[in-house]
Amino acid sequence: MYESWYGFTEKPFNLTPDPKYLYLSQRHAEAFAHLEFGHRERGGFILITGEVGTGKTTLARYFLSRLSPDTHTAVVLYPALTASELLGSILDDLHIESEGESLKSRVDALHRFLLEARAAGRNVVLLIDESQDLSAEVLEQVRLISNLETDTEKLIQIVLMGQSELRDVLARHELRQLAQRVTARYHLAPLDRAETDEYVRHRITVAGGEGKVGFTGDALREVQRLSGGVPRLINLICDRALLAGYVKNVRSISADMVKEAATEVTGSRRGWSLDWHHGLIATALTVGLAVVAFGLAPGLARAPGGDSTAPDGIEAVPAPAAEAPGPRRSERLEALLRTVPRDESFRAAVRRVESTWGGSGLEITTLRTHLSQLRRLGLPAVLEMFHPSRRDTCFLALLGLEGETATVTIGADGPAEVPASQVDALWTREAVIPWPRARALPADPAAQVAWTQDTLRGLGYEAEDPGAAVARFQQDAGLVPDGVAGPRTRLALFALSSAEGPRLTHARSAQ
Repeated sequence: MYESWYGFTEKPFNLTPDPKYLYLSQRHAEAFAHLEFGHRERGGFILITGEVGTGKTTLARYFLSRLSPDTHTAVVLYPALTASELLGSILDDLHIESEGESLKSRVDALHRFLLEARAAGRNVVLLIDESQDLSAEVLEQVRLISNLETDTEKLIQIVLMGQSELRDVLARHELRQLAQRVTARYHLAPLDRAETDEYVRHRITVAGGEGKVGFTGDALREVQRLSGGVPRLINLICDRALLAGYVKNVRSISADMVKEAATEVTGSRRGWSLDWHHGLIATALTVGLAVVAFGLAPGLARAPGGDSTAPDGIEAVPAPAAEAPGPRRSERLEALLRTVPRDESFRAAVRRVESTWGGSGLEITTLRTHLSQLRRLGLPAVLEMFHPSRRDTCFLALLGLEGETATVTIGADGPAEVPASQVDALWTREAVIPWPRARALPADPAAQVAWTQDTLRGLGYEAEDPGAAVARFQQDAGLVPDGVAGPRTRLALFALSSAEGPRLTHARSAQ
């Protein structure tokens, strides 16, 4: 109803999934990193829990979308099934024929399929959503499925996703064997105030409303208070508040409009505590709105998944220029993001970053991160960008990041200074960082271990157990604390301990 009046290309707060609207908060990025870590380790269960409406299902779909093409997936969305029905659903998803209807026949058929998949070099992932609804008997069957293995590895990776009650279910004595096999677990919490502001701003920008409509700072505080930071509830409130602004013929959404919107949705201005969510979702279901709040990610580069880091707290969504000054924008940046060819932009960005190091052939490490972490690392990076008007993504070289200004290049264009907030709003959070690993680290594996330990000590991370020191550094650096010094950890160690090479804060003086 209000889209054309505000100048949106579509409704920004729809509850249906859309790849353009993904916003990875610190918590969602960390949860995704745990999914990737558990999948990479190929042992035990992965457990993701969270309150109603926090984006678990969308996170699951995003995880599945990032799996390699040689992965078979089975997804159970409605787990109120018997053990036999669950197996039947899994076989149907994997297109497996069973010789009979008995539990044994179905297990045997699944086992044969898993062995054939392993022989062909294919992976198999089973994801069960709303797992808190599984009975103890069915959970035991799921555990038995996980027993299908070779001498060296599991044949199937199992992901359990569910509401907070799932943690209580797995804490029961009779399910201790399953609980002990969870190798990666994460509880997804609602957004904090800064993340809520950024979430609202992001969705308005993607829908084409930047500079045309905005929520005041007081309005955003009310959105956070009344929604409790739950994305699904943020969408409900903001959609209704935009309708109120349309009815009142204003383009700056006030706190009173947000309060009115919350009252219309729930009949109360008190806001929702987490204890109220089940009642709210029942209300939403009656009007056909209980669907996923987040979209999936834009078409990201098929690079190895990155370690997770925490997002910046970004300023409140600006009101329209007619009523309050909006953020600076670079029209040139927008134009290039709309038109530059994807592959060409990637090659040009990598060459540009490599040139700052004085050559080519650098190691490329991929991170899923955010601007505050890039500031800390201080290394030039290639960022994957999207624009609402295009279906695919493109890339730019981030050469400088000082204060609120970013120095970037896109394609064959020379360096340009643009607002950092504008870059952040159109960035997928995927970064590719070329760095001189061969020059910085010794080639000998034993010497690499010594370098890692010496660097950790130099940064103040000492422990009798080297793995513990690595894990503490990873925790502080925003990486998955697995205690293993892999490429991302060594990149962070190099960046934080060495003054060698170009730095983001030196870009202006270097030009």
